[in-house]
Amino acid sequence: RDATFARAALDTAWWSLHSRLSGTPLHEALGATRSKVPVGADFGAMDSLDDLIESVAGAVNDRFPRVKLKFRPGWDLPMLERVRREFPELTMHIDCNSGYTLDDRALFTQVDEFDLAMIEQPLGHDDLLDHAELQSAIKTPVCLDESITCLRHARQAATLGACRFVNIKPGRVGGLTVALAIHDLCRDAGIPCWVGGMLESATGAAHCVALAMLDN
Repeated sequence: RDATFARAALDTAWWSLHSRLSGTPLHEALGATRSKVPVGADFGAMDSLDDLIESVAGAVNDRFPRVKLKFRPGWDLPMLERVRREFPELTMHIDCNSGYTLDDRALFTQVDEFDLAMIEQPLGHDDLLDHAELQSAIKTPVCLDESITCLRHARQAATLGACRFVNIKPGRVGGLTVALAIHDLCRDAGIPCWVGGMLESATGAAHCVALAMLDN
């Protein structure tokens, strides 16, 4: 992974240089046709559900179009039930950070009842096969994040039906060149993508925003 992030640093530097020398905004150099992109708010486990509700309410008041909730043992169905009860129309999804296994499929069948946009990385960080089995057993779309570290993994995930969304992180996949290739492959497979951050600097976040402007 260290080598992947090193490649990402060189690759994004090349794209930045290309953008500056050509006088082309980075998102246009990548092939984007829009100049705005919606962003979501992200909330982890907190001291209490009341604290979470207050934070989500703040995001709603600030007009964030969607929120992501961390979901883990001890901070799972009761949390989700409370948030959905308080915000019945809110677009939201959960991020499991590889915290579960196929033995928990009954749990995700219950999650189906909460009308989520997606379930992000529910199973192993390096898994595709179990995700395909889980996706076939539930109606909520699975989103792969940690499992997609290269173009080959994205191709395999699409072939297996392991997900219906992909979270592309330029740092994780080795830069914008690979991220763009993953985006195009997913577009052709009918799998929408979105872009997550990895605690980038402002410069790195700008690269993520430019990537997120792509049509898929």
